[in-house]
Amino acid sequence: MTSLEDDLIEKRRNEKIESVLNHQVQGESFIQSPSREWKKIVLNHFNKIYRNELSLAELLTVLKTRGIIFSQKESLVQYPIKECLEYIAKVSKIEIKL
Repeated sequence: MTSLEDDLIEKRRNEKIESVLNHQVQGESFIQSPSREWKKIVLNHFNKIYRNELSLAELLTVLKTRGIIFSQKESLVQYPIKECLEYIAKVSKIEIKL
C-alpha cells in the first residue's frame, strides 16, 4: 500500500472512532463520568465482548475499576453500555450478540 492509501484508511478509522465517541445514547445520564471517557473504555474492550471473552457485567466492573462513576444501579447502567456496543457494531458493519 502506498502512503496515501494508509492515510485514507487511518482517516476513516479516526472518523469512525469520533463518530462512536460523539454518538449520544439513551441513559447516558446514568453514568456521571464524561461520556467520551467511558465510551473510550467500551470501545477498547469491544473486541473482547465480540469474541465472548468478556461479559457485559465484567465490562461494568472494568468501568468501575477505571474510575467511572454510576448514578444508578448496574442493572440500569447496562442499557446505555449495551446501546453503545450495538452502535459500535453498526459502525463497524458487524453483528454482535449481547
